[in-house]
Amino acid sequence: MEQLKKTSAAAAQQALDFKLDEGSYFSSLIPGSNAPAISLLRDALQRGQNELFYIFGPRGCGKSHLLTALFRDVQRPSPEIFFIDLKAAKKLSPELLNIEVPPVLLLDNVDAPAGDSQWELALFALFNRWVDRHSGTFIASASCSADRIPFAMHDLNTRFENGVSLPLQPLNDQECEQALILKAHLRGIKMSPKVAAFLVRHLNRDMHRLTAVLNLLDHETLRQQHMLTVQFVKKILAQSAYEV
Repeated sequence: MEQLKKTSAAAAQQALDFKLDEGSYFSSLIPGSNAPAISLLRDALQRGQNELFYIFGPRGCGKSHLLTALFRDVQRPSPEIFFIDLKAAKKLSPELLNIEVPPVLLLDNVDAPAGDSQWELALFALFNRWVDRHSGTFIASASCSADRIPFAMHDLNTRFENGVSLPLQPLNDQECEQALILKAHLRGIKMSPKVAAFLVRHLNRDMHRLTAVLNLLDHETLRQQHMLTVQFVKKILAQSAYEV
C-alpha cells in the first residue's frame, strides 16, 4: 500500500506512518461541477510555479480524494513532494511540519489544528518557509473559507486568503450514483443503477458513508457469495449500524 512521503533536509523521501486511500485516483473521481477547479490544480502541478491554492467545501465534497489523486498525479522522476492530512497528524507531534519545503506541498484539513498553539506555530513557520523559498506549488484544503477558520493566529487566515480560493461543491444525486457505481466497478463489484440510487437516497449523498458502506458490501458479497441487490443491501444495512 502506498504511504505519504516526506522530504527531509537532504531532500530524500521518507515514509510517514499515514496510509493513502487506495481508491483515491483521478480514475475514480467524478468531477461534477468541480471540473474547472480540478483542471486548474492539475495544470498548476504541471507548471510547477510559485502558486498557492486553497480549496474548501463541506464534508463529502471530495477534498481529500482530490488531494490524494493530485499527489499520485505528479509525474516527475523521484518527485520531491510533501503530503499530509493534518486531521490525522494532529494526534502526533507538530514537529512533522518541521521540514525543508519541497517543490510540491499538499496539506489536507489545514483547519484541523485551529486553536492548538503549537500546531498553529508549526503551520505558520512552514508557510513562511514556503514564502521565503519563492518557488513551489502549495495546495491546501479545509472545510470552510480561509477567513472562517478559528485560528488563534489570525495571520494564518490572512496567508491562506492570499491564495487562489477554489470552493468545491458536493456531487448531486446522479453524480453520487455514478461515483458509487464507478467505485464498485473498480473493486470488481457489479452495482446496478437501482442499487446505487437506493444507497445515495438513504445515505444522503454522504460519500464518506457511501464509501464505508461499499467496503461493507464488498466484504459481505464475497463472504455470502450473493449478488448486490436492493434487498440484500437492506438486509446488510439492517444488521449494521446504518439506518435504512
